[in-house]
Amino acid sequence: MMNSRQRLHYRLQPYSSRSLQMFLLVLATAFLFTVSAASAREEVQSGPGLDQAVALESFDQVWDQVRAQYFDFQRIEGDWQAAREQLRPKAAEAQDLASLRAVLQDLLELIGESHFAVIPSDAYEQLADLSESPASDSPDAPPGAPRSATGLSVRVVDNVVRVTEVQPDSPAEAAGIAPGWSLVQVDQVEMASVLEELESIMDPVDRRRSMTLLEYGLLGRVTHTRPEREILLRLLDTDDQLHEVSLLGSATSHGAVQIGNLPPMTFDFGLEQLDTEAGCISLVRFSSWVPALPEEFRAHRDEIFACPGLILDVRGNPGGVLPTMVTLAADLFQETALLGTLMRSDGHIDFRVMPRRVAMDGTRLTPFPGPIAILIDRMSGSTSEMFAAGMQATGRARLFGERSAGMALPAQVMPLASGDVLMYAFADYRDSLERRIEGLGAIPDTPVDLSADVLTQRPSPVIQAALDWLANEIH
Repeated sequence: MMNSRQRLHYRLQPYSSRSLQMFLLVLATAFLFTVSAASAREEVQSGPGLDQAVALESFDQVWDQVRAQYFDFQRIEGDWQAAREQLRPKAAEAQDLASLRAVLQDLLELIGESHFAVIPSDAYEQLADLSESPASDSPDAPPGAPRSATGLSVRVVDNVVRVTEVQPDSPAEAAGIAPGWSLVQVDQVEMASVLEELESIMDPVDRRRSMTLLEYGLLGRVTHTRPEREILLRLLDTDDQLHEVSLLGSATSHGAVQIGNLPPMTFDFGLEQLDTEAGCISLVRFSSWVPALPEEFRAHRDEIFACPGLILDVRGNPGGVLPTMVTLAADLFQETALLGTLMRSDGHIDFRVMPRRVAMDGTRLTPFPGPIAILIDRMSGSTSEMFAAGMQATGRARLFGERSAGMALPAQVMPLASGDVLMYAFADYRDSLERRIEGLGAIPDTPVDLSADVLTQRPSPVIQAALDWLANEIH
C-alpha cells in the first residue's frame, strides 16, 4: 500500500483517446472540490508493486458502494454483475496503481453518468497538503487556503484554447494578456496535441464532455493557483505575435473553504455595478457554492439591492455544496418556491426556498424584487446548473450563454484500500418542471455562443444580452 513518500506524479501529454478521457475525468473530478497543483499528469514512476489483496479490496469497495448507493442500480444490475466476473480478475493482476485505476475506470464507465471517478491518491493528497501552506491574515479564512488567482480565464473556442476574460487589476492584465489571445502552451503542455486527441473522440457527447473537462483542468492550472507557483505560458496575440509570459497569482480575498473530509474548495466573490440607461445593474460573480457564499452575498446586500436589476455569473463555476443554493435563493424570492428535488429509491428531498424576511438581529427584510439574469456556460456544473435550471423553471430568472455541463448529480467521496478516493453519485436530481439536468444541462433562454471574433468585445456579448433584457424588464 502506498505511503506518503510513494506518491505518483502526473504530466499532461498526448495519450490514446481513451487514456486522455480518463485523465480528463480524474483531473476535472479533483477540480470539482478545489483548484490546485494537482492538475497535470505524469507517467507513473517505478516503485513497489501493488499488493493483490489491496487491489481486490479496492475493487470490491467500488463495486459494493455503487451497488448499495447508486440510485438507478436496477438499470445496470445485470451488467454490473457481469463486469465483476470479468474485471475483478484483471484487478487481481494489476501490477501498479495506474493499472488498477484503469480497471476501476472501466467498471465505472458502465454507469454512463457523471460524478463517478477514482481520484488518484497523489492528487487528493496534494489538495489536502494545502493546509500546510501559510495561513491568511484574515481571521475568517481557513488555515492554509490557496489564495492566489491570475485573473485569466480560458475556453476552447473554435478548437483553439483562447483567453476569454482578463479581470481588471489582475496579474494577467499586468502581464499584457488580452481577451482573444490563443494559449499555445502551459508549462510543458502543448495545447495543440491535447486538442488533437480530443478531436479524435468519435462520440459527440463524449467529445463535448471531454472538452469541458479539459477546460476545468485549465481553469485549475492557469486561473486559481497556489501562492508563489509560477506558471509559464506561451500565447499568440490577435496579430499572431508570440508572447512568453511568466505568471504569478495575486492574493485573493477568500481563498478556499474546508467542508467535512473534502479537500478545500476554492472560493472567490466579486461584485461590480454596470451603468445602463435603465439604471445600474449589479453583477455578482462567485467561483463555487460554499456556505461562505450567502454570507458574502448578504454582507453586500445593500450594495447589490441598490440596483433595480441583477446578474448572477456562474460561468466557470463547477459547483459545490448543494443546499447553499437554497440559502442564497432565500434573498431572491418573494414567495415560497421549489428549485428542485433530490431523489433516491428510499425517498426524496425537496430543495424549497423560503423567502428571507427577517435578519438575525430582527431587522425586517424584503427579498430582491427586480429581474434576474444568470450567465452560464459549459463549465457551469453541478450546483451551478441545478440552481440555474431551478431559477429558470420557477420563472424567477432568465438564462444567458451556453448550455451548461450536464454533470449534475449529488456526490460523495470515500477512501479506498489503495489510498485513492472514490467519488460516486448517490442520488438523482430534477428541477421543479421534472427536468433532469444530468447529461442535458441547463438550456439558456438566450443562447450566446463563444467565437473568436467576439472575444475582444466589451462588454462581452453574453453580458450585453443580459443587460439589454434587464433594461427592458426594468422599464
